[in-house]
Amino acid sequence: MSQLSLEPPEESPEERAEHPPDPPPDHDRAERPGGAPAWYDGPFAAFDLETTGIDPATARIVELALVVDDGDGRPRDLYAGLVDPGAEVEIPPGAAAVHGITRDRLEAEGAPPATQVLPEVHADLQQIAAAGWPVVIYNATYDWPLLAAELARLDPALTLPECELIDPLVLDRSVDRYRKGKRTLETACQVYGVVLDDAHSARADAVASLKVARELIARFPQQLQTADLGALRQLQVEAHAVWRDSFNAYLQRIGADREPVTGSWPGLDRQR
Repeated sequence: MSQLSLEPPEESPEERAEHPPDPPPDHDRAERPGGAPAWYDGPFAAFDLETTGIDPATARIVELALVVDDGDGRPRDLYAGLVDPGAEVEIPPGAAAVHGITRDRLEAEGAPPATQVLPEVHADLQQIAAAGWPVVIYNATYDWPLLAAELARLDPALTLPECELIDPLVLDRSVDRYRKGKRTLETACQVYGVVLDDAHSARADAVASLKVARELIARFPQQLQTADLGALRQLQVEAHAVWRDSFNAYLQRIGADREPVTGSWPGLDRQR
């Protein structure tokens, strides 16, 4: 794992030749007071998990990706790989069938323990929060409370950094509310022209989520290019509540045999 640097990574002469310097700034791009670029033109991070189950309060992490994109479209890894939650943690066959991660694979590939990975990822997220970079998480109401639960299990326990989150699932439901069909990451990639080569790999999903987020924000500037990330946070809280209430009304109307959706975005009230 590499610790986050707020400076662009150094490149070899060969890499510099392959990736020439960026063109002069586009003076039509939105800027904040003082000449800084608007948040949506700046760096993004992205976070994704593969886990043992569907309940964020009890599921355990078996793969994690935290990547950053300085705005040049070339995401770099802070961490991307397997995580061993402990020999006592069972990986159910149903979960393994989705992401391909078994106890045998964790042991064969020497997956580092969660007690090592999580504090380092936490430190990177603290730096990201301090820098004011948003963290993209597709369906944050699952991954974010699950990370909170895992951090709380550490000794000593850690708490989530105060990161600003961007949830492409919530934004997509808000700006294209009446589009029919699934709202999975795979579907979002098809809708927004993003290539997803290895679905249910944490790194592939994180990078795809980041690209979907940028494409969404570019396509719907009036709705999503807010003055600041605080305004976007409030938009997502309200958009999730609208979807939740509408979805629950639909479940009631058709007499669905399932529990209603509860809680608010980004799901920290789903912890027990």
